[in-house]
Amino acid sequence: MSAEALFQRGLAEAREGRHEQAAVTFAEVLHADPGHLGALVSRGSALLRLRRAEEAEAQYRRALAIAPRQPLAFRNLCILLNDAERHDEALALAQAALADAPGFAPARTALGNALAGLGRLDEALAAFRSLAAAEPAAAEPQAKLGLALAAAGQHEAALAALDRSLELDPDNALTRLRRGLLNLQLHRFGEGWPDYEARWRLAPGDAHAAGLIAPALTARLAHPTRPEQLAGRRILVVGEQGIGDQVMFASLLPDLVRTAAKVTCVVDARLVGLLCASFPEAAVFSPDTARISPAEIDDLVAIGSLGRPFRRNVEAFPGAAYLKPRAERVEAWRARLGLRPQGLRIGLSWRGGTPVTRRTTRSVGLDHLAPILALPRCEFVSLQYGGARDELAAAGLEHRVRAFPPEDFDDFEELAALVSTLDVVVSVQTALVHLAGAIGQPCLAMIPSAAEWRYGARGDGMPWYRSVRLFRQDPQRSWAPVVAAVARDLAGRLPP
Repeated sequence: MSAEALFQRGLAEAREGRHEQAAVTFAEVLHADPGHLGALVSRGSALLRLRRAEEAEAQYRRALAIAPRQPLAFRNLCILLNDAERHDEALALAQAALADAPGFAPARTALGNALAGLGRLDEALAAFRSLAAAEPAAAEPQAKLGLALAAAGQHEAALAALDRSLELDPDNALTRLRRGLLNLQLHRFGEGWPDYEARWRLAPGDAHAAGLIAPALTARLAHPTRPEQLAGRRILVVGEQGIGDQVMFASLLPDLVRTAAKVTCVVDARLVGLLCASFPEAAVFSPDTARISPAEIDDLVAIGSLGRPFRRNVEAFPGAAYLKPRAERVEAWRARLGLRPQGLRIGLSWRGGTPVTRRTTRSVGLDHLAPILALPRCEFVSLQYGGARDELAAAGLEHRVRAFPPEDFDDFEELAALVSTLDVVVSVQTALVHLAGAIGQPCLAMIPSAAEWRYGARGDGMPWYRSVRLFRQDPQRSWAPVVAAVARDLAGRLPP
Protein backbone atom coordinates (compact mmCIF):
# COMPACT_ATOMS: atom_id res chain seq x y z
CA MET A 1 0.00 0.00 0.00
CA SER A 2 1.32 3.44 -0.94
CA ALA A 3 2.13 6.06 1.68
CA GLU A 4 -0.79 8.18 0.51
CA ALA A 5 -3.24 5.28 0.72
CA LEU A 6 -1.99 4.54 4.23
CA PHE A 7 -2.44 8.20 5.12
CA GLN A 8 -6.05 8.17 3.96
CA ARG A 9 -6.67 5.01 5.99
CA GLY A 10 -5.23 6.73 9.06
CA LEU A 11 -7.52 9.71 8.54
CA ALA A 12 -10.51 7.38 8.35
CA GLU A 13 -9.44 5.64 11.57
CA ALA A 14 -9.10 9.01 13.31
CA ARG A 15 -12.57 10.08 12.13
CA GLU A 16 -13.97 6.86 13.61
CA GLY A 17 -12.32 7.64 16.96
CA ARG A 18 -9.80 4.79 16.63
CA HIS A 19 -6.89 7.01 17.65
CA GLU A 20 -4.58 4.23 18.83
CA GLN A 21 -4.77 2.52 15.47
CA ALA A 22 -4.57 5.85 13.63
CA ALA A 23 -1.32 6.68 15.43
CA VAL A 24 0.12 3.33 14.30
CA THR A 25 -1.00 3.87 10.71
CA PHE A 26 0.46 7.38 10.56
CA ALA A 27 3.73 5.96 11.94
CA GLU A 28 3.78 3.51 9.01
CA VAL A 29 3.32 6.45 6.63
CA LEU A 30 6.25 8.25 8.24
CA HIS A 31 8.41 5.14 8.02
CA ALA A 32 7.90 5.23 4.26
CA ASP A 33 8.00 9.03 3.96
CA PRO A 34 9.60 10.75 7.00
CA GLY A 35 8.75 14.21 5.70
CA HIS A 36 5.02 13.62 5.15
CA LEU A 37 3.58 16.76 6.78
CA GLY A 38 0.02 15.49 6.91
CA ALA A 39 1.08 12.31 8.72
CA LEU A 40 3.22 14.23 11.21
CA VAL A 41 0.42 16.59 12.14
CA SER A 42 -2.25 13.91 12.15
CA ARG A 43 -0.14 11.55 14.26
CA GLY A 44 0.43 14.39 16.71
CA SER A 45 -3.32 14.94 16.96
CA ALA A 46 -4.00 11.22 17.45
CA LEU A 47 -1.38 11.06 20.21
CA LEU A 48 -2.89 14.12 21.84
CA ARG A 49 -6.28 12.41 21.87
CA LEU A 50 -4.56 9.52 23.65
CA ARG A 51 -3.11 12.01 26.17
CA ARG A 52 0.43 11.25 25.07
CA ALA A 53 1.33 14.93 25.00
CA GLU A 54 5.12 14.55 24.95
CA GLU A 55 5.01 12.35 21.86
CA ALA A 56 2.46 14.65 20.20
CA GLU A 57 4.71 17.64 20.80
CA ALA A 58 7.60 15.86 19.08
CA GLN A 59 5.46 15.26 15.97
CA TYR A 60 4.36 18.89 15.77
CA ARG A 61 7.94 20.13 16.19
CA ARG A 62 9.13 17.79 13.44
CA ALA A 63 6.44 19.20 11.14
CA LEU A 64 7.41 22.79 11.95
CA ALA A 65 11.08 22.03 11.35
CA ILE A 66 10.08 21.13 7.79
CA ALA A 67 7.44 23.83 7.31
CA PRO A 68 7.64 26.58 9.99
CA ARG A 69 4.28 28.03 8.95
CA GLN A 70 2.26 24.80 8.82
CA PRO A 71 -0.93 26.26 10.37
CA LEU A 72 -2.34 23.18 12.08
CA ALA A 73 0.99 22.04 13.53
CA PHE A 74 1.69 25.53 14.84
CA ARG A 75 -1.80 25.96 16.27
CA ASN A 76 -1.85 22.54 17.95
CA LEU A 77 1.63 22.91 19.42
CA CYS A 78 0.72 26.26 20.97
CA ILE A 79 -2.52 24.85 22.35
CA LEU A 80 -0.56 21.93 23.83
CA LEU A 81 1.93 24.32 25.46
CA ASN A 82 -0.77 26.58 26.88
CA ASP A 83 -2.78 23.60 28.18
CA ALA A 84 0.37 22.42 29.98
CA GLU A 85 0.73 25.93 31.47
CA ARG A 86 3.95 26.43 29.50
CA HIS A 87 2.75 29.88 28.53
CA ASP A 88 6.24 31.41 28.28
CA GLU A 89 7.20 28.85 25.64
CA ALA A 90 3.99 29.45 23.68
CA LEU A 91 4.56 33.20 23.86
CA ALA A 92 8.13 32.89 22.59
CA LEU A 93 7.01 30.63 19.73
CA ALA A 94 4.26 33.09 18.73
CA GLN A 95 6.54 36.13 18.93
CA ALA A 96 9.22 34.45 16.82
CA ALA A 97 6.67 33.50 14.17
CA LEU A 98 5.18 36.99 14.08
CA ALA A 99 8.62 38.57 13.74
CA ASP A 100 8.99 36.69 10.45
CA ALA A 101 5.33 36.78 9.33
CA PRO A 102 3.28 39.52 11.10
CA GLY A 103 0.07 38.39 9.45
CA PHE A 104 0.31 34.70 10.44
CA ALA A 105 -3.11 34.23 12.08
CA PRO A 106 -2.34 31.10 14.16
CA ALA A 107 0.57 32.97 15.78
CA ARG A 108 -1.62 35.98 16.56
CA THR A 109 -4.15 33.69 18.25
CA ALA A 110 -1.40 31.86 20.13
CA LEU A 111 0.04 35.19 21.28
CA GLY A 112 -3.27 36.22 22.84
CA ASN A 113 -3.76 32.82 24.48
CA ALA A 114 -0.28 32.86 26.00
CA LEU A 115 -0.67 36.41 27.31
CA ALA A 116 -4.01 35.47 28.88
CA GLY A 117 -2.44 32.40 30.46
CA LEU A 118 0.30 34.58 31.95
CA GLY A 119 -2.30 36.92 33.44
CA ARG A 120 -1.32 39.79 31.12
CA LEU A 121 -4.97 40.42 30.35
CA ASP A 122 -4.66 43.95 28.97
CA GLU A 123 -2.13 42.74 26.41
CA ALA A 124 -4.24 39.68 25.61
CA LEU A 125 -7.30 41.86 25.05
CA ALA A 126 -5.31 44.13 22.76
CA ALA A 127 -4.07 41.12 20.79
CA PHE A 128 -7.55 39.65 20.33
CA ARG A 129 -9.12 43.03 19.51
CA SER A 130 -6.48 43.51 16.83
CA LEU A 131 -7.12 40.03 15.46
CA ALA A 132 -10.91 40.54 15.45
CA ALA A 133 -10.53 43.88 13.66
CA ALA A 134 -8.26 42.30 11.05
CA GLU A 135 -10.70 39.43 10.42
CA PRO A 136 -14.19 40.88 10.97
CA ALA A 137 -15.91 37.96 9.22
CA ALA A 138 -14.05 35.28 11.20
CA ALA A 139 -15.78 33.66 14.18
CA GLU A 140 -12.75 32.42 16.14
CA PRO A 141 -11.23 35.86 16.89
CA GLN A 142 -14.56 36.97 18.33
CA ALA A 143 -14.73 33.84 20.48
CA LYS A 144 -11.17 34.40 21.73
CA LEU A 145 -11.96 38.03 22.48
CA GLY A 146 -15.00 36.90 24.44
CA LEU A 147 -12.92 34.56 26.59
CA ALA A 148 -10.34 37.27 27.31
CA LEU A 149 -13.08 39.76 28.23
CA ALA A 150 -14.61 37.21 30.58
CA ALA A 151 -11.22 36.60 32.23
CA ALA A 152 -10.91 40.37 32.69
CA GLY A 153 -14.32 40.50 34.39
CA GLN A 154 -16.02 42.32 31.49
CA HIS A 155 -18.85 39.83 31.36
CA GLU A 156 -21.46 41.69 29.29
CA ALA A 157 -18.89 42.56 26.63
CA ALA A 158 -17.73 38.93 26.69
CA LEU A 159 -21.25 37.65 26.07
CA ALA A 160 -21.67 40.12 23.22
CA ALA A 161 -18.45 38.88 21.59
CA LEU A 162 -19.53 35.25 21.97
CA ASP A 163 -22.92 36.13 20.48
CA ARG A 164 -21.18 37.72 17.48
CA SER A 165 -19.00 34.64 17.07
CA LEU A 166 -22.07 32.39 17.02
CA GLU A 167 -23.78 34.65 14.49
CA LEU A 168 -20.80 34.04 12.22
CA ASP A 169 -20.56 30.31 13.02
CA PRO A 170 -23.86 29.07 14.53
CA ASP A 171 -22.77 25.42 14.58
CA ASN A 172 -19.63 25.93 16.67
CA ALA A 173 -20.26 23.72 19.68
CA LEU A 174 -17.22 24.92 21.64
CA THR A 175 -18.24 28.57 21.43
CA ARG A 176 -21.80 27.69 22.37
CA LEU A 177 -20.55 25.75 25.38
CA ARG A 178 -18.32 28.65 26.41
CA ARG A 179 -21.27 31.02 26.26
CA GLY A 180 -23.25 28.58 28.36
CA LEU A 181 -20.50 28.34 30.96
CA LEU A 182 -20.25 32.11 31.21
CA ASN A 183 -24.00 32.43 31.76
CA LEU A 184 -23.83 29.68 34.40
CA GLN A 185 -20.94 31.50 36.06
CA LEU A 186 -23.14 34.63 36.17
CA HIS A 187 -25.95 32.53 37.71
CA ARG A 188 -28.13 33.02 34.63
CA PHE A 189 -29.07 29.39 34.74
CA GLY A 190 -32.06 29.60 32.41
CA GLU A 191 -29.81 30.93 29.65
CA GLY A 192 -26.79 28.78 30.51
CA TRP A 193 -28.14 25.24 30.70
CA PRO A 194 -29.34 25.00 27.04
CA ASP A 195 -25.89 25.99 25.74
CA TYR A 196 -24.25 23.65 28.28
CA GLU A 197 -25.70 20.72 26.34
CA ALA A 198 -23.38 21.62 23.46
CA ARG A 199 -20.66 19.70 25.33
CA TRP A 200 -21.99 16.51 23.75
CA ARG A 201 -21.28 17.86 20.28
CA LEU A 202 -17.56 18.30 20.98
CA ALA A 203 -14.98 15.80 19.82
CA PRO A 204 -14.04 13.59 22.81
CA GLY A 205 -10.55 15.05 22.96
CA ASP A 206 -11.90 18.60 23.22
CA ALA A 207 -13.83 17.86 26.40
CA HIS A 208 -10.73 16.82 28.45
CA ALA A 209 -12.92 14.77 30.83
CA ALA A 210 -15.78 12.82 29.33
CA GLY A 211 -16.44 10.94 32.56
CA LEU A 212 -18.11 7.57 32.22
CA ILE A 213 -20.04 8.22 29.02
CA ALA A 214 -18.44 6.62 25.99
CA PRO A 215 -18.80 8.52 22.71
CA ALA A 216 -21.04 5.75 21.36
CA LEU A 217 -23.58 6.48 24.12
CA THR A 218 -23.91 10.21 23.51
CA ALA A 219 -26.44 9.72 20.73
CA ARG A 220 -28.71 7.87 23.18
CA LEU A 221 -28.68 10.60 25.82
CA ALA A 222 -31.92 12.31 26.72
CA HIS A 223 -31.80 16.06 27.30
CA PRO A 224 -34.76 16.87 29.56
CA THR A 225 -35.87 20.47 29.81
CA ARG A 226 -38.69 20.09 32.37
CA PRO A 227 -39.27 17.82 35.39
CA GLU A 228 -42.45 16.47 33.82
CA GLN A 229 -40.41 14.74 31.12
CA LEU A 230 -38.84 12.57 33.84
CA ALA A 231 -42.00 11.89 35.83
CA GLY A 232 -42.86 8.21 36.19
CA ARG A 233 -39.86 7.18 34.07
CA ARG A 234 -37.10 4.69 34.82
CA ILE A 235 -33.96 6.82 34.57
CA LEU A 236 -30.36 5.70 34.26
CA VAL A 237 -28.11 8.57 35.38
CA VAL A 238 -24.49 8.41 34.28
CA GLY A 239 -21.66 10.41 35.83
CA GLU A 240 -19.60 12.73 33.67
CA GLN A 241 -16.56 14.99 33.86
CA GLY A 242 -14.44 14.97 37.02
CA ILE A 243 -15.31 13.50 40.39
CA GLY A 244 -15.96 16.97 41.83
CA ASP A 245 -18.55 17.57 39.11
CA GLN A 246 -20.24 14.29 39.95
CA VAL A 247 -20.37 15.25 43.64
CA MET A 248 -21.84 18.65 42.77
CA PHE A 249 -24.43 17.33 40.34
CA ALA A 250 -25.42 14.60 42.81
CA SER A 251 -27.31 17.44 44.55
CA LEU A 252 -29.89 16.96 41.79
CA LEU A 253 -30.53 13.32 42.62
CA PRO A 254 -33.03 14.02 45.44
CA ASP A 255 -35.15 15.97 42.91
CA LEU A 256 -34.93 13.12 40.43
CA VAL A 257 -35.78 10.48 43.04
CA ARG A 258 -38.93 12.45 43.95
CA THR A 259 -39.90 12.75 40.27
CA ALA A 260 -38.97 9.50 38.52
CA ALA A 261 -40.39 6.03 39.00
CA LYS A 262 -36.94 4.48 39.40
CA VAL A 263 -33.40 5.90 39.51
CA THR A 264 -30.25 3.96 38.73
CA CYS A 265 -26.85 5.68 38.83
CA VAL A 266 -23.48 4.76 37.36
CA VAL A 267 -20.76 6.95 38.87
CA ASP A 268 -17.05 6.96 39.63
CA ALA A 269 -16.24 3.91 41.75
CA ARG A 270 -14.95 6.16 44.54
CA LEU A 271 -18.46 7.59 44.98
CA VAL A 272 -20.50 4.40 45.05
CA GLY A 273 -20.39 3.81 48.82
CA LEU A 274 -21.20 7.43 49.68
CA LEU A 275 -24.10 7.65 47.24
CA CYS A 276 -25.49 4.29 48.37
CA ALA A 277 -25.46 5.53 51.97
CA SER A 278 -27.02 8.86 50.99
CA PHE A 279 -29.67 7.72 48.49
CA PRO A 280 -31.10 4.36 49.60
CA GLU A 281 -33.99 4.88 47.14
CA ALA A 282 -31.61 4.72 44.17
CA ALA A 283 -29.49 1.87 42.83
CA VAL A 284 -25.86 2.99 42.53
CA PHE A 285 -23.11 1.18 40.63
CA SER A 286 -19.62 1.75 39.31
CA PRO A 287 -18.91 1.04 35.62
CA ASP A 288 -17.26 -2.22 36.65
CA THR A 289 -20.25 -3.47 38.65
CA ALA A 290 -23.16 -2.18 36.56
CA ARG A 291 -25.17 -4.89 34.83
CA ILE A 292 -28.13 -2.99 33.44
CA SER A 293 -30.38 -4.25 30.67
CA PRO A 294 -31.82 -1.67 28.24
CA ALA A 295 -35.23 -3.16 29.06
CA GLU A 296 -34.84 -1.88 32.64
CA ILE A 297 -34.62 1.81 31.72
CA ASP A 298 -36.67 4.34 29.80
CA ASP A 299 -34.13 7.17 29.53
CA LEU A 300 -30.37 7.61 29.75
CA VAL A 301 -29.43 11.00 31.24
CA ALA A 302 -26.01 12.53 31.95
CA ILE A 303 -25.88 13.79 35.52
CA GLY A 304 -25.03 17.35 34.44
CA SER A 305 -28.11 17.48 32.22
CA LEU A 306 -30.34 17.38 35.31
CA GLY A 307 -29.55 21.03 35.97
CA ARG A 308 -31.81 22.29 33.21
CA PRO A 309 -35.06 20.77 34.50
CA PHE A 310 -34.36 21.27 38.21
CA ARG A 311 -32.20 24.41 38.64
CA ARG A 312 -33.54 27.10 36.34
CA ASN A 313 -32.74 29.97 38.70
CA VAL A 314 -30.86 30.69 41.93
CA GLU A 315 -34.05 30.28 43.96
CA ALA A 316 -34.29 26.64 42.86
CA PHE A 317 -31.06 25.73 44.70
CA PRO A 318 -31.84 24.40 48.19
CA GLY A 319 -28.18 24.63 49.23
CA ALA A 320 -28.76 21.99 51.91
CA ALA A 321 -26.48 19.04 52.63
CA TYR A 322 -27.41 15.96 50.59
CA LEU A 323 -24.62 13.44 51.16
CA LYS A 324 -23.96 11.59 54.41
CA PRO A 325 -21.41 8.86 55.18
CA ARG A 326 -22.42 5.96 57.38
CA ALA A 327 -22.19 6.68 61.11
CA GLU A 328 -19.81 3.79 61.74
CA ARG A 329 -17.29 5.22 59.26
CA VAL A 330 -17.44 8.61 60.99
CA GLU A 331 -16.94 7.01 64.39
CA ALA A 332 -13.99 5.01 63.11
CA TRP A 333 -12.24 8.20 61.97
CA ARG A 334 -13.13 9.99 65.19
CA ALA A 335 -11.47 7.21 67.17
CA ARG A 336 -8.47 7.21 64.88
CA LEU A 337 -7.94 10.95 65.26
CA GLY A 338 -8.12 10.70 69.04
CA LEU A 339 -8.39 13.49 71.59
CA ARG A 340 -9.59 16.77 70.12
CA PRO A 341 -7.42 19.89 70.33
CA GLN A 342 -8.40 22.78 72.59
CA GLY A 343 -8.91 24.96 69.55
CA LEU A 344 -9.88 23.73 66.10
CA ARG A 345 -9.26 20.59 64.06
CA ILE A 346 -8.72 21.90 60.51
CA GLY A 347 -8.51 19.94 57.26
CA LEU A 348 -6.11 21.28 54.62
CA SER A 349 -5.78 20.89 50.86
CA TRP A 350 -3.39 23.23 49.06
CA ARG A 351 -2.84 21.60 45.69
CA GLY A 352 -5.51 21.06 43.05
CA GLY A 353 -6.01 20.10 39.45
CA THR A 354 -3.72 18.79 36.73
CA PRO A 355 -1.68 20.65 34.10
CA VAL A 356 -4.75 20.57 31.83
CA THR A 357 -7.03 21.91 34.58
CA ARG A 358 -4.70 24.77 35.62
CA ARG A 359 -2.90 23.18 38.57
CA THR A 360 -0.49 26.10 38.89
CA THR A 361 -3.14 28.78 39.18
CA ARG A 362 -5.29 26.67 41.53
CA SER A 363 -2.58 25.64 43.99
CA VAL A 364 -1.07 27.43 46.99
CA GLY A 365 2.47 26.66 48.13
CA LEU A 366 2.82 25.32 51.66
CA ASP A 367 5.08 28.26 52.47
CA HIS A 368 2.17 30.62 51.73
CA LEU A 369 0.06 28.92 54.42
CA ALA A 370 2.25 30.11 57.31
CA PRO A 371 -0.39 32.54 58.72
CA ILE A 372 -2.87 29.66 58.96
CA LEU A 373 -0.41 27.12 60.31
CA ALA A 374 0.69 29.62 62.99
CA LEU A 375 -2.77 29.67 64.61
CA PRO A 376 -2.59 28.52 68.24
CA ARG A 377 -4.39 25.51 69.72
CA CYS A 378 -5.15 24.08 66.29
CA GLU A 379 -4.53 20.64 64.83
CA PHE A 380 -4.15 20.34 61.08
CA VAL A 381 -5.05 17.26 59.03
CA SER A 382 -3.93 16.84 55.43
CA LEU A 383 -6.76 16.10 53.03
CA GLN A 384 -4.46 16.43 50.06
CA TYR A 385 -5.36 14.10 47.21
CA GLY A 386 -2.51 11.76 46.31
CA GLY A 387 -0.80 12.05 49.66
CA ALA A 388 1.46 14.70 51.12
CA ARG A 389 3.89 13.15 53.58
CA ASP A 390 7.01 13.77 51.52
CA GLU A 391 5.90 17.29 50.67
CA LEU A 392 5.19 18.09 54.32
CA ALA A 393 8.52 16.62 55.40
CA ALA A 394 10.38 18.70 52.81
CA ALA A 395 8.67 21.81 54.20
CA GLY A 396 9.46 20.82 57.80
CA LEU A 397 5.76 20.48 58.61
CA GLU A 398 5.47 16.74 59.22
CA HIS A 399 4.87 17.37 62.93
CA ARG A 400 2.46 20.27 62.36
CA VAL A 401 0.13 18.64 59.82
CA ARG A 402 -1.12 15.08 60.31
CA ALA A 403 -1.03 13.01 57.15
CA PHE A 404 -2.58 9.61 56.60
CA PRO A 405 -1.77 7.21 53.75
CA PRO A 406 -3.64 8.49 50.68
CA GLU A 407 -5.32 5.13 50.07
CA ASP A 408 -7.04 5.44 53.46
CA PHE A 409 -9.42 8.08 52.10
CA ASP A 410 -9.24 7.62 48.34
CA ASP A 411 -12.80 6.29 48.62
CA PHE A 412 -15.05 9.33 49.00
CA GLU A 413 -17.16 7.82 51.76
CA GLU A 414 -13.98 7.50 53.83
CA LEU A 415 -13.01 11.05 52.90
CA ALA A 416 -16.49 12.32 53.79
CA ALA A 417 -16.33 10.50 57.11
CA LEU A 418 -12.94 12.05 57.91
CA VAL A 419 -14.16 15.52 56.92
CA SER A 420 -17.24 15.05 59.11
CA THR A 421 -15.01 14.80 62.19
CA LEU A 422 -13.31 18.15 61.56
CA ASP A 423 -14.35 21.63 62.64
CA VAL A 424 -13.61 23.29 59.31
CA VAL A 425 -11.91 22.61 55.97
CA VAL A 426 -9.53 24.98 54.18
CA SER A 427 -9.08 24.05 50.53
CA VAL A 428 -8.07 25.34 47.14
CA GLN A 429 -10.39 24.90 44.16
CA THR A 430 -10.73 21.12 44.04
CA ALA A 431 -13.24 18.30 44.56
CA LEU A 432 -12.83 18.61 48.33
CA VAL A 433 -14.77 21.89 48.28
CA HIS A 434 -17.72 20.13 46.69
CA LEU A 435 -17.54 17.22 49.09
CA ALA A 436 -17.44 19.49 52.15
CA GLY A 437 -20.39 21.47 50.82
CA ALA A 438 -22.30 18.30 49.97
CA ILE A 439 -22.10 17.02 53.56
CA GLY A 440 -22.72 20.48 55.03
CA GLN A 441 -19.27 20.86 56.57
CA PRO A 442 -17.85 24.41 56.92
CA CYS A 443 -15.33 25.01 54.16
CA LEU A 444 -13.17 28.06 53.45
CA ALA A 445 -12.26 27.83 49.76
CA MET A 446 -9.30 29.75 48.32
CA ILE A 447 -10.25 30.56 44.75
CA PRO A 448 -8.06 31.90 41.90
CA SER A 449 -9.00 35.16 40.23
CA ALA A 450 -10.19 33.27 37.13
CA ALA A 451 -12.30 30.65 38.91
CA GLU A 452 -14.20 27.83 37.26
CA TRP A 453 -17.85 28.54 36.45
CA ARG A 454 -19.06 26.50 39.41
CA TYR A 455 -17.75 29.17 41.81
CA GLY A 456 -19.57 32.04 40.17
CA ALA A 457 -18.20 35.34 38.94
CA ARG A 458 -18.33 37.22 42.22
CA GLY A 459 -19.37 37.00 45.86
CA ASP A 460 -18.33 34.74 48.71
CA GLY A 461 -21.02 32.07 48.39
CA MET A 462 -22.14 29.29 46.04
CA PRO A 463 -25.80 28.47 45.37
CA TRP A 464 -24.88 24.79 45.47
CA TYR A 465 -23.78 24.80 49.14
CA ARG A 466 -24.57 26.97 52.16
CA SER A 467 -21.57 25.78 54.15
CA VAL A 468 -18.88 26.95 51.69
CA ARG A 469 -17.37 30.43 51.91
CA LEU A 470 -15.21 31.67 49.03
CA PHE A 471 -12.06 33.76 49.37
CA ARG A 472 -11.12 35.11 45.94
CA GLN A 473 -7.79 36.29 44.60
CA ASP A 474 -7.56 39.85 43.34
CA PRO A 475 -6.69 40.41 39.65
CA GLN A 476 -2.98 40.48 40.59
CA ARG A 477 -3.29 36.77 41.45
CA SER A 478 -1.70 37.14 44.88
CA TRP A 479 -2.47 34.46 47.45
CA ALA A 480 -1.20 36.47 50.43
CA PRO A 481 -4.41 38.50 50.99
CA VAL A 482 -6.50 35.35 50.53
CA VAL A 483 -4.53 33.37 53.11
CA ALA A 484 -4.58 36.31 55.52
CA ALA A 485 -8.38 36.56 55.25
CA VAL A 486 -8.77 32.81 55.82
CA ALA A 487 -6.48 33.02 58.87
CA ARG A 488 -8.63 35.82 60.31
CA ASP A 489 -11.80 33.79 59.74
CA LEU A 490 -10.27 30.78 61.49
CA ALA A 491 -9.05 32.92 64.38
CA GLY A 492 -12.62 34.13 64.83
CA ARG A 493 -13.79 30.52 65.14
CA LEU A 494 -11.36 29.66 67.93
CA PRO A 495 -13.09 29.07 71.25
CA PRO A 496 -12.19 31.53 74.05
